Amino acid sequence: MEKFVSFTNPKVIENLKLQISNSRIIDWATDFNKDAGISYDRLSYILDYWENKFSWEKSERELNSFNQFYFIDKGLKTHFLHLKSPVDNALPLLLIHGWPGSIFEFFDLIPLLTNPNKNNFLGNQPFDLVIPSLPNVGFSFSKNQKPMDLVEISEHFVKLMNCLGYKNYFIQGGDLGSFIASIMSNKDPASVKGIHLNMLPIPRGLDKTPKNKAEEIYYLKLKKFMLYETGYQQLQGTKPFTLAHALNASPVSLCAYISEKFYTWTDHDGDLFTKISIDKLLANITLYWITGCIGASFWPYYARHKSDWPISKKQPIITPTGYSEFPKELFSPPISLASQFYKNIKHWSSHNSGGHFAAMEKPKTLAIDINKFVKEIL
Repeated sequence: MEKFVSFTNPKVIENLKLQISNSRIIDWATDFNKDAGISYDRLSYILDYWENKFSWEKSERELNSFNQFYFIDKGLKTHFLHLKSPVDNALPLLLIHGWPGSIFEFFDLIPLLTNPNKNNFLGNQPFDLVIPSLPNVGFSFSKNQKPMDLVEISEHFVKLMNCLGYKNYFIQGGDLGSFIASIMSNKDPASVKGIHLNMLPIPRGLDKTPKNKAEEIYYLKLKKFMLYETGYQQLQGTKPFTLAHALNASPVSLCAYISEKFYTWTDHDGDLFTKISIDKLLANITLYWITGCIGASFWPYYARHKSDWPISKKQPIITPTGYSEFPKELFSPPISLASQFYKNIKHWSSHNSGGHFAAMEKPKTLAIDINKFVKEIL
């Protein structure tokens, strides 16, 4: 292990703001692009805030208020937070973010899990948290480091938890984190006591006949998602280098690309920043910018595009599983389908609002669900 403290040269931030100031975006087809990507008005607002109001220094201070380390294994350096609860009966919980997220996703969730009583969650289970930056992302990125696919990341995280001395632990994950949590549970079933997910990564084949109304609705939503929302997966899964060069060349391009996903995948009524913090969004984007990691962050998509789906009926997940279902999630299979791949579902909570970035949108709801699930297992 190696202690880590983030320090960004102020000139990097000065250059970032200068590039934003000198950028050009074109307002065209304003009345016709509702579903065609992030609008001119929305992007202009975010860029103005990024240049004139956002403080990376403040975000970096908040990050440095946590204990941070590098886990080093076979030349691979993975950045992670290790946060001990002040309460004696804390349980270890690994939190795994996805794409295009980062450790900043979890900042509002952290106090609810590490010190619930202090945060009006009386009687809730306290946790010791391990929060890694995915290999390939943020401070886990190095241009000389071999990029890792989902199976390799899962094996790497098993080693991380073993190195920290955790013989038994729970995992929570969404997006790519849900894949990794699931794979880890099959790789090390003796150690992983349970996985809690806010996305269920079952295969997306559309060649099945719905057996009930819930499945019919799911397949209709999935068909729409596959038709209108998977362009980014095709790009990242086939030509990641080309896309990465364009995004690394301009903070405006990077901001547009990532911000659109937050607008599309978050449950909001038109004003994204009533649901998530613009400062957290920009801390996330700035992290991608200053580390230059966007291309490497695509690698799990590229690797998965050339391999089999990692969750299958041939190797179902038998580890106790909990699920938080949020209506704006990319796809949310009914339990009749999910249970064919996750054979030991112990807790299932359905909510009336919320989307893909649950830890940012609904930190209290997610904390409650994690607690309910863990209490089912204990």
